[in-house]
Amino acid sequence: MVSEQGMAPPPPERRRVAVIGAGVSGLAAAKCLLDESIEPVVFEQAPHIGGLWNYDEALPDGGGVMYRSLRTNTSRHTLAFSDFPLPKTMPDFPQHSEVLQYLRDYAAHFGLPPYIHLNTVVESVESAAQGQWTLRTRTGEQVTTETFEAVVVCSGRDGYPLLPQLAGSDTFAGQMLHSSSYKGPEVFAGQRVVVAGVGSSGVDIATELSKVADRLYLSTEQGAWFIPRYVLKRPYDHQLTRLAERLPYRLRMFFFQRLLQFEYQRMGVTSRQLQAQGLPLPRFDLWSARLTPCNDLLPRILSGAIRVKPRIERLEGRHVCFADGSAVEADAIIYCTGYALRFPFLSGALLEIKQNGVDLYKHVFHPDLPTLAFVGFCNVAGSAFPVAEIQGRWVAPVLAGRMQLPSREERHAAIERYRTHPSHRSPVPMQVQLLEYAEDIAAILKVRPHIWRHPRAAPRWFLGPFTAAHYRLDEPPKHR
Repeated sequence: MVSEQGMAPPPPERRRVAVIGAGVSGLAAAKCLLDESIEPVVFEQAPHIGGLWNYDEALPDGGGVMYRSLRTNTSRHTLAFSDFPLPKTMPDFPQHSEVLQYLRDYAAHFGLPPYIHLNTVVESVESAAQGQWTLRTRTGEQVTTETFEAVVVCSGRDGYPLLPQLAGSDTFAGQMLHSSSYKGPEVFAGQRVVVAGVGSSGVDIATELSKVADRLYLSTEQGAWFIPRYVLKRPYDHQLTRLAERLPYRLRMFFFQRLLQFEYQRMGVTSRQLQAQGLPLPRFDLWSARLTPCNDLLPRILSGAIRVKPRIERLEGRHVCFADGSAVEADAIIYCTGYALRFPFLSGALLEIKQNGVDLYKHVFHPDLPTLAFVGFCNVAGSAFPVAEIQGRWVAPVLAGRMQLPSREERHAAIERYRTHPSHRSPVPMQVQLLEYAEDIAAILKVRPHIWRHPRAAPRWFLGPFTAAHYRLDEPPKHR
């Protein structure tokens, strides 16, 4: 088309969408928006991209929530984004520095750095006319107000440590800290330490500290099932195949429990021995029971290097008193008790946080305001990377107008259905199973492959570990 003056008209202005956070979810969302010819404007409060995967040994606190020895608790095969594979030289369970480099390489490969504003805090997000949003941001002393067509919140769940309110906390004479402040075992050498919590960080920290502490106590209220990182000589999450997912739930649970018990026997560990050491084993349920990957915890419990205690009830001076009436003298307590979900830039009237979760359509879209989306807020039983990516792949075409959401009534009905889903039995808010959830969103996007077209991929599709790359086999053309 040519104007009357013989000049081609200027290209239409690219739509702009604000993305809050440049961690895993923010980078994936920004890349997906670019694929839809939408300009992402990414605001990151830290001086670097990568979110919680950042760790700087030169800083007193490491610069974030990461600790020095952390490795992923999901294997690299399930970790990678769909269109950017991890290096084959990377170990099965990569170290945090390797994951951070992967994120940096991902951002560079897809040209994301020019769209990212570092050292920039989002102070407020407010609705504006015609479904738009006004953001006030601060970079140093400079305050800026801009309007965007949509907002994608990718600020993560791990920004605000959650500490229990215990009687006598103000009297405790030792050190109390959250796992986000733990960086390494050296400062606790020779001390008596209580670690509270049996999630991944609690297990890692307790195992590491038990090698240098005078005494190490691990406190847990309900216990957990501890999964060896390798089952049948393969990373444990390789057992969660699509073929297994197609089995009836009870049968799948039966086989997985038998595999776990087989690995316990191979290590010389029995359930009776663990219970004799004070470790409660909850009813085995892939939804409601806590399943924590680890390697060395159980042998160290049986050897006496780690002593299991019940829930902490109160503190008295240097004494930690437990729910069974016992007490121990401690120099330090490390709370591995998770994080509080907060959105300091959103008003409570706009989004209500209930029991550390929020009601979103399929954990992504605000049910009443479809131009306000959230990526990366599920608690994933499995790798969070592919979940954040497939959420971003859904958000981008919706914001581009290429896909429609169901009606407001249908969105609210879906939220109500989630309340009766088996995952709602879990004590973990907004929990999803990796394969089940990814398949659900992939079906909406129509990117579940026609596997009969890809016979060479069929064995891996059914029998291999989950990989997001399968959702690129029959990918629609890009709109970038």
